[in-house]
Amino acid sequence: MLNRFGSLPPGSGDEPARIDHLILGGGLAGGLLALALARQGRGHGVTVVEQDAQLGGNHTWSFHDSDLEDQGRQLLGELVTQRWPRHVVRFPAHDRTIESGYGSISSDQFARVLTAALEAAGTQVHLGRQVTGIEETQHLGRTRTCVRLDSGAVLCGDLVLDARGPARSREGEPGGFQKFLGLELELAADGPWSVPVLMDATVAQVDGFSFTYVLPFSGRRVLIEDTIYSESPLIDASECQRGILAYAMRHGARVGRIVRRETGVLPLPTRPPAGAPVAGGTSATLRVGYGAGFFHAVTGYSLPIAVRVALAVARAASPDEARAAVSSIARALQPQHAFGRLLNRLMFDAMPAARRWTAFDRFYRLPDAVIARFYASQTTRWDRARILVGRPPAGISWSRLLGTRRPEARRVAS
Repeated sequence: MLNRFGSLPPGSGDEPARIDHLILGGGLAGGLLALALARQGRGHGVTVVEQDAQLGGNHTWSFHDSDLEDQGRQLLGELVTQRWPRHVVRFPAHDRTIESGYGSISSDQFARVLTAALEAAGTQVHLGRQVTGIEETQHLGRTRTCVRLDSGAVLCGDLVLDARGPARSREGEPGGFQKFLGLELELAADGPWSVPVLMDATVAQVDGFSFTYVLPFSGRRVLIEDTIYSESPLIDASECQRGILAYAMRHGARVGRIVRRETGVLPLPTRPPAGAPVAGGTSATLRVGYGAGFFHAVTGYSLPIAVRVALAVARAASPDEARAAVSSIARALQPQHAFGRLLNRLMFDAMPAARRWTAFDRFYRLPDAVIARFYASQTTRWDRARILVGRPPAGISWSRLLGTRRPEARRVAS
């Protein structure tokens, strides 16, 4: 009997080759899942569907060494483009060097290493394909999930992992946004940076908390990002680009050419998600990645948690065990997300846009270990008290928190 996709259900005589893990999305979360399974010797039972022409998209992902355990560092392995022994932050009233390792992964390196690993493991990869429908089927007491692609092909897997990312951010949604535009630059001479500048908040504060992020990949190759914590997801790309080039010039860098440009908008929640938890559950389709809540609620960092999920799924012996392992990670993240939502609400609802930087200035005066656990989504109750208790950041307004926000100046898309 045909299912609603018009293909034969699992278990029929014309059933397609068995897929143990069908991964929807070949970005960071989906790619790491496929890589972890391949390195466990299970890549032959994996199929990846990605809407773009290559895995990984156009991104730069970064992490602190303290975000990962040994197995996580081993999984990343050759994916890492660059490592640095320390990083710095800058605010109007103080600078700080943090003696903690920091690493980055470029999407090009991600695509090269992942593609080679999956080819060697026998993993099937469908590039340039959109998912148009998903349906769970039952046959002989066995649940499988079938996915239709825009090509008309139907793929059925014992476990479908949906790693396609969050829905597109829209104006007027509750919460805030971390939005950014980055330029990878080739310099005409060696630049002034030797270690990453994670947060230079000495720049003009427009449209929210604004800072510049700098990753020096070599003396003459650097990524500079303009990042804004704002109520609006809209970006004035031309203004951001002008600001980045002006920043480079102010610091003595001679720009030769723009090699690459990347942009993004990450939704940051101020309220719990509506309805049931989006991660885990008993459905045959298991949601993972940013769209399922596996990210840091304040920073938008998702790589450390994506690594944890990938390793957990790769170790699981069955779909039910994988669902249980992912649900366990989701439960462990609940207090971290609740704390992050509270901080976001204080930032977006209680503070005027031009004064939000003071909250981060105050945070970066805390002990290194508290900062490290915060980024790793592993804060303790004592850490949360340390972050919250004390003199509040300048500009905070409890009446503003309890009332409605006034519209702030914002950059609009060009």
